[in-house]
Amino acid sequence: MQIDYCLILAAGFGTRMGSIGKKLPKVLWPVFEKSLLELQVAYAKSLGIKKIFINLHHMGEEIELYCKGKEAFEGVQFLWEAPEILDIGGAIHNLASLKEVSYKGKLLVLNADQFFYLSKAEIEKYLEGFNHSPCMLFSYWVESNLGYNALEISSERVVRSIIKNKDLTLNSKVETYTGIAIVELSLLMKKHGPSAFFESVCDFKKNEIKAILLKDVDYWDFGTLKRYWETSFRILETYKVNSNHPFLRFLVASRALKTWKINLQQIAYNSSVPRVINLTPDSIMEEINPSIILCPSNYKKLKGQWIWWNSLNEEIT
Repeated sequence: MQIDYCLILAAGFGTRMGSIGKKLPKVLWPVFEKSLLELQVAYAKSLGIKKIFINLHHMGEEIELYCKGKEAFEGVQFLWEAPEILDIGGAIHNLASLKEVSYKGKLLVLNADQFFYLSKAEIEKYLEGFNHSPCMLFSYWVESNLGYNALEISSERVVRSIIKNKDLTLNSKVETYTGIAIVELSLLMKKHGPSAFFESVCDFKKNEIKAILLKDVDYWDFGTLKRYWETSFRILETYKVNSNHPFLRFLVASRALKTWKINLQQIAYNSSVPRVINLTPDSIMEEINPSIILCPSNYKKLKGQWIWWNSLNEEIT
């Protein structure tokens, strides 16, 4: 069963990325040699999806300028949300209302800053059971202290409610929504303007919405400064023990990870200094603090862990 469209969500304000996020749109933050947005487009294309959309609002001009002329974005269509941001539900309806779509077909929804690397065969397997529902969610287990909300799921895998993180028991395992969903556009009630995903698209109070639990799929989250830091170094640590990992193979195939720059002994990239990910053209040899250097910077040795971008820096605590 074919997925017709993909929507990559890129309209957010990037508030969880600190002062750098105010200057550098989150979707353009690099995963080594490629931006998050380039990798999500490459992933959608690897699933055989022919038409890919990206919604834009905050710093949309900068994102469009970055993408212009890049082969990776050939055939990709940008959907502007103006003057107000539409929220996820509104963004999906905005896409569905296009003349070429007209509320028909299956839509894959992806967050630009998160990866659950599902293969095309896995997606197709899950689609076999997708009938008579406007939406199917993908979920996974997390620790409650990580800040995610929880899904209450019945024994038949039907979503009953969403439990706010503040109401969860500390240090417990909970099932949460991954941000990945498949939407049957023909089953949506048409709606214009801003709306929430769980109100106008995935309304579990009115429809039977099933959640597919992803048990053996790694989660790669770049959505906050701390998660960006941890995930970037986890990629290197994973490469040290399993260079054949599917997500790492995807990064290498997408030219996001240049294996000759990896220093496994130091858990570093383009650097002989321990725990430094250097994304500038020149290799770093001098001793500095643990860092991720996004572009040429006037970095200096400081205590702690830092992300550097031009004249801006952010401490990771």
